[in-house]
This record gives sequence, C-alpha cells and structure tokens, in this order.
Amino acid sequence: MIRDFVTILYGEEVVIILVTAAFFLGLSMGYFLSLKFSDKFFHNSFLAIVFLHLTFPFSYRMLAAEIARSHLHGYAYVVLMFVYALIFSSIFAVFLPRLVHEKSADKESAIQRMKVLYSMELIGFAAGFAIVGMSWNKGVDFILPIYWALLAVIIHLALQKKTWTVAFVLLAIVSSNSIERIDRQTTSLLYKYKHHFDEAETLLTINSAYQKVEVIKDEDGELYLYLDGLLNLNASDLEDLNYYIAETPARLIKPEKTLIVGNGTLSSVPKVYPYSKFVQSVELDAGVLLAGQKFFTPTEELKGLDRWNLIIDDGKHFLKTTDHMFDLIIMDIPSPLTIQEAILHTKEFYQLAKSRLTAKGVIAVQLSGPLQHNNRTPARVVAALSEVFDEVMVINSDKADRSFGFASRELPFNVADMRKATHEYEEGLEIINPDDILSYLSEAVPLALDNLDLVLCRGLDRFTDRYFDVDRDPCRKVRGWTEEYFDD
Repeated sequence: MIRDFVTILYGEEVVIILVTAAFFLGLSMGYFLSLKFSDKFFHNSFLAIVFLHLTFPFSYRMLAAEIARSHLHGYAYVVLMFVYALIFSSIFAVFLPRLVHEKSADKESAIQRMKVLYSMELIGFAAGFAIVGMSWNKGVDFILPIYWALLAVIIHLALQKKTWTVAFVLLAIVSSNSIERIDRQTTSLLYKYKHHFDEAETLLTINSAYQKVEVIKDEDGELYLYLDGLLNLNASDLEDLNYYIAETPARLIKPEKTLIVGNGTLSSVPKVYPYSKFVQSVELDAGVLLAGQKFFTPTEELKGLDRWNLIIDDGKHFLKTTDHMFDLIIMDIPSPLTIQEAILHTKEFYQLAKSRLTAKGVIAVQLSGPLQHNNRTPARVVAALSEVFDEVMVINSDKADRSFGFASRELPFNVADMRKATHEYEEGLEIINPDDILSYLSEAVPLALDNLDLVLCRGLDRFTDRYFDVDRDPCRKVRGWTEEYFDD
C-alpha cells in the first residue's frame, strides 16, 4: 500500500517520506486508541475494517481517480492517504494490544502474553518478508490471496466465530477470480484522470524490489514506462535518447569495451553493439528489464549478440568490483528525483567511473533537461562532471528535448567530429565546446554526496506546486537561490 500511494502521488523522495510517515502515524494512533473502545465497538469495528481489506488496493485507487477527475484540492489526497494508513494499520496496531489486555487477568500474565505474541509477531514479520520477496516482479494477484488467507486466520483467532470467518473466506475466493482484471482497470483509471490520458490501457503493473513498474498504452498505441508513477520514457522518445547517449559516442569512439549503466529497456544495446567489440550492461531492477524486453526491446532484437553481457547489479557496486577498463560508459538512468538516483549523478560517483575508464575513455550522461546558466539539475550534473574530468562537451538537442554531456580526461573527438556525426539527424543541434562549459556553471553547485539538497528541494517544489498551487519558494527562501534553480 505504501508503494501504491507513492505511485499515486508520484514517487519523489519527499513523497516517499510523507507516505512512510503516514503509515507510522497510523500505527501510533492505533496503539493509542487500542484500549479506549468498548468490547462491542472493538469487535464490530475490527470486523468492518478487516472486510475493507478485501477492497485494497482498488478502492483507494478509485477514490484517488475521483479526486483527480473532480479537480479537488491536494488536501484530499493527503486525507485519503492518512485515512487508509490508519485503516490498514489498525488491525495490527489495535488488535495485538487489545487482545493481550482482554485475555490477561493480571499484569504478570499480560507481560508473559506480550512476550509470546511479540515473538509470534517477529516470526510473522520474517514470513511476510519472505512472501513479499517471492512477489517481486509479479502482480497483486499473487500476493493478495495469500494475504487474505492470513487475514482469515486472524479473524478466526480474534473473534472465534466461524460464521464471519467462512463469510470472509467465501468473499475472498470470489474476489480472487477478478484481481488481475480489477487491478488493471483501476490502474488505467488513475492514469486516465490523474495523468490526463484520453484513454489508458494497463499492459503491465508489477512491484519490483525497488519500485512499482507500469507500462501504459494510450489511445494512439504509444507505450509509456512509469516507475513509481513518474514517467521514465515513452517508445517515441527512445530513438532520440539512444541516438545521442549511446549510438553517437559509440560511432565516434569505436570502443573496445562499452559499459551501459541502467537502460532497463535494453534498447541502447543494439545501437552500440555494431561499433563496440564488447558491451556490458548493468541494470539493478529485474522488473524494469522484464517490462523492457516484453514491450520495448523484444528478445528477438537481442538474439545473436554474443559480444554482449547483462548483469543484474547496482552500478556503484559493479564499478567498485570489476577489473575491466572501458572506453565508453553510458549512464542511462532516471533524473535525480530520489536519493539513490541522485547518488549516480554526484562527483564521487563520476570519480569512481573515471577509475574504470581508459586514458581517452568517455562517460556519456543524459542531463534531464537543457543546460542553461543557472543552478538547475543539468547545470549541477555538468558541474559535478567538470570537477572530475578535464574536458566536458555538452549537446543541446531540441529533438530529444534535453542535453547530453560527454566527459573525459581527453575527449577523443571535437566539435567538428560531433557536428559531422549528428548533422543528418538534427541540423540545428547546439554543441557547447569544452572551453565554454565553465561559463554555464557560474551559479551551479556540483552534486555531491554531502550536497544532495537538490533532491528534497526539487521534490518539495514539485509536490507543493502540483497539489497545493504553492509558489516555488521553500528552498529558495532558505538558501537564497534564484528561482531558476527549480526544474519545471
């Protein structure tokens, strides 16, 4: 449910913190209220709430879609989240302490029962953790029947009335037959009203170990990949992105070894492969790989690529442990909207990448927007590159609607080479010479491990602007930054 609400509100770091806080508050409120109800109210409310769990995650998705359709204020989303957090947590936060209180005649007995039940809770946590692990890269139709079966056991233990247990089990069995269909329908409803699709068809919706992965098709047949509710890419953009971040530097360098970090769709592999003697792909998220191979880069396009290797690993870990040196490192990763993503844009990470580059090796980075004379994301990423590498070239592409940076100890190509390589693809491409890069960075603060304020400031700005029509000012007023700091 936490992952779902992060997706509904769009998964920037600020949203992740807010949603997690809502669920901890739900637990705390449950414990506070657990002994304040009469026995009859406790049993009736417990029964009503446990049956409400059969509507998760569909009911709150439909309500969120209705909030979006009705253009209600952002507070409606916050109220929805906190109410459902309390409903979800109350079974466990209220039930356990109340059960201990009801069954214990004295204080000593209560303490003993608490020890036993707390041990059972820890065992349950371990078992639940294992079940969740088994559910990665699967739809909710895998985990919900297991969850409902365990809820049926809790109903029986709590109320000891077979009638209610049987009623719950029968309703769960009937509902199980429609989980996948309703899951996709309610997801499509969210994308139609909250993401403003005219029509949205859900082709894939799974939870990976790291994020919610969804593939949506619009009324024109265009495919979109969303990660935690944030647009990662669409099929049309892939061609431009892959051309500039992968194919162009590969054609210019003709690398012996190429490393691609990210690019879960694997769409850049066929672009680089003809120009490189060996291609190594490193992708952390198996769920994104599943979506990519199923909808964006069919396995047929990857067959026969015997000089290509794929590893599921963290990019930082791979660079720290590999013995290989690369002529080209392609950083095809999302914008720095969360801490983990932002780390891959820091000067410390680029220093690590530099250690695995050959003397004239190049790192290629997509900059999440156009490079300008300000302190926004593209400038801060380029500032980090400039602190580590001697030469940085940037191209501003109107066609791709973003800039791309190429950095090296000594770039093996110049502006004329880049112009010649890209002229037929985009005549008006702006190429910023390495000698002119510093003029763009007068206001830019390099991203670094001890300076990731961009993540929270950008996320807070986007969240308040999206839901509360608040002027973009929280971090600007505190730090004195210009308004141009913030991304659109």
